[in-house]
Amino acid sequence: MIKGLFSLFFLLSVSSHIQAFDTPTPLEKSGWTTLTPHDQLMAYLKPLADSSRKVTISTIGTSVSGKSIPALFFSEDAVFASQRDKKPVVLMICQQHGNEPSSKEAAMIVARRLLNEDAGLLKNLDLILVPQVNPDGSDAGKRRNANDMDLNRNHVILSEPESNAVHQLFLDWMPEVTVDVHEYNAVLDSWVKAGYIKDAEEMLGGVSNLNIDPEIIDFTRNIFIPETGEGIEQDGFRFHRYIVGDPFEENVVRYSTTAINDGRQSMGIYNTLSFIIEGKRYGNLTNELERRVKGQVAAMLNFLETTDRHAKAMRSIVSQARLRMADRDQSLIQMDYIPDPDTPTLAFPVFDLYSWTHTTRELEHFKPWVKVKKSVSKPAAYYFAASETDLIGLLKRHRISMRVLVKNQQAESETYRVRHVSDGIDEEKHTYLVDVEKMVQNETLVAGTIIVPVAGPASNLIPLLLEPESTWGVVATRSDAKNRFDGYLAEGAPYPVKRLASIENLDTEEREDPAE
Repeated sequence: MIKGLFSLFFLLSVSSHIQAFDTPTPLEKSGWTTLTPHDQLMAYLKPLADSSRKVTISTIGTSVSGKSIPALFFSEDAVFASQRDKKPVVLMICQQHGNEPSSKEAAMIVARRLLNEDAGLLKNLDLILVPQVNPDGSDAGKRRNANDMDLNRNHVILSEPESNAVHQLFLDWMPEVTVDVHEYNAVLDSWVKAGYIKDAEEMLGGVSNLNIDPEIIDFTRNIFIPETGEGIEQDGFRFHRYIVGDPFEENVVRYSTTAINDGRQSMGIYNTLSFIIEGKRYGNLTNELERRVKGQVAAMLNFLETTDRHAKAMRSIVSQARLRMADRDQSLIQMDYIPDPDTPTLAFPVFDLYSWTHTTRELEHFKPWVKVKKSVSKPAAYYFAASETDLIGLLKRHRISMRVLVKNQQAESETYRVRHVSDGIDEEKHTYLVDVEKMVQNETLVAGTIIVPVAGPASNLIPLLLEPESTWGVVATRSDAKNRFDGYLAEGAPYPVKRLASIENLDTEEREDPAE
């Protein structure tokens, strides 16, 4: 009798381990018809996290309206990231755009599967899963947050609580691998006019900004994306590497963007293996919802499977790339996409509206490669007046180290004078075209001057933010009317952020805020 009870207990324990949490998501319960609001998302995640020692839940921030932004921490180890020397940390964020709901719905299913049939994916990695970055936009069915800000264009300024929460999470853990999960609108006017709808159900893109280590870019392009795409196709979903643009008239098709103000490149700039997943959205929020969510589940799980297979190599690639970052003496501040003479077109899956069939079309005006348009030498440091409180606040949000000059001192400085500023277009977006001249002079730096050494984890990022001609600098950021630095670009005036070739002889101390 006792032996029988023990056997029953053992079987129940094994069963409990295999099925740690098997509750259907609210979307599944609705028959794949009704999107999950924020309160039901939270109600689903809390018992899921309580069901297993492999997962914990934490609130990383709140939205504009005060809704919680949860994160799930998955690990087989008793302490999350305790085997960092062996296992990479992966950060997966979902639904930055409120009208792209499939990633949030898929994240709940992925979380459940990681405690059940896909638990083996946690053997070689630890995962931070943020199911929903933009709860206000999601509940309203709108792309932007409650401040009418596109969160995926806010990763330079970090003015919004949601994007800032994501970056603080990233900076807390400095994950080796990140992925930002989105949906793209497959029904575009120019494509429909030509008789086509984009037909890749899942797309995966990697980093392309050439300040990021070339080994990261090569591994992304040649190994990670093809392997993940093959797995997605084996699961029955049409796949392609992520593209933007269109081939009609004089428009360009390219592999997304070199900009660092989105969730992928803003983390990639730290020499991170950083990616974007784009699932196909069929018009409105709920059309073909079951197919969309299952496609996202396939993409997210195949992403983790590829990471699992290459975990050791990926951890090593990132570790070495971050060590090499300090050796780069140039910052590449302007880039452009260029064509490949050997590959003038790109084969892309489309739905032909005339024949009503899934097929492939050769897209023209294809520009697959990135070239450098302008570079500058990295200074030892930048400096500016303590009165530039908005800039200080931005650098604080990025956790960029700042020092304060203790006393008046002479130093050889490099100052830019703004000669001309005009409106321009870069990657189909409005920007500023800035022309400056550099002047080298001996200057008295007054006590209290803010010194920003170009060093540490953000040494790739700092020049891109502070150089006046940088395509991705604070002065070029025009998406946020309330947090703009274009006042720095007065023609004929000196640019207020200056450069120092050396800071060895300067008497400085670490900057501390009185409130802190």
